[in-house]
Amino acid sequence: MARTLILACGNPLRGDDAVGWQIAKALKSDSPWPEIEVEAAHQLLPEMAEGISQADIVIFVDASAAHSPGSVIFEPVVPSRLAPETFTHELNPQILLALAAALYGRSPARAFTLVVGAESFELNEGLSESVRNSIPEAVCTILGYLARQAALPARVIPTLTA
Repeated sequence: MARTLILACGNPLRGDDAVGWQIAKALKSDSPWPEIEVEAAHQLLPEMAEGISQADIVIFVDASAAHSPGSVIFEPVVPSRLAPETFTHELNPQILLALAAALYGRSPARAFTLVVGAESFELNEGLSESVRNSIPEAVCTILGYLARQAALPARVIPTLTA
């Protein structure tokens, strides 16, 4: 299997923004492959570009206020054509992919975002019910994609459980 990096971000103290951390935790315990590296952070950072440059597949996981609560969206992402001139909390996957290529001469052949629609970003440590219920689907989406890339038997693809 190709070396895979999963970068989950969000704030575990801001309600549904913690879903990335919860998905990362589930992936760490459910992954059948040692080639998968899972990291959780509060935000995307320029320092992540080196690890991204060494991966064949990278998946960025986050919450989104732009989608309906509990929805799971898995989409390809391509490097930004604009060179990142400043680094702020606005750093996004497209810029990180471009930064990996600019600094290390390589970016992953395949990159994706997996976002979960969020309901609340209020200060609390709990997920809303719709977002909590979406975690198995998110994990299954990621592991299912990776299993197809590795041409592994379907029996290693997890089933959805609540």
